[in-house]
Amino acid sequence: MNGQMILNSSIVLATFLLILGILYSFLSSSQLKKRKNVLAQLHQNLKVGSEVMFSGGLTGVVTEINEDFVKIEMAHSLNIKVSRYAITEIIS
Repeated sequence: MNGQMILNSSIVLATFLLILGILYSFLSSSQLKKRKNVLAQLHQNLKVGSEVMFSGGLTGVVTEINEDFVKIEMAHSLNIKVSRYAITEIIS
């Protein structure tokens, strides 16, 4: 009888953990899809002259756009070349 209670408790716990795992994966994938769509829209709206922000908080103005890279003017005479996917926000 004692072994049967342990087995039943284990089955209930495993079922509960399985349900939690399914819920977590469902919620994570929907948030990931939403974020991916927002970033895709952001990269489509990127154009020369846009002021942008990177994930680290640095800002600059787009001076040139290539397929995978963007040239950014951070300050007078300070231009950097970065991946366009490093941009997280268009400020203006």
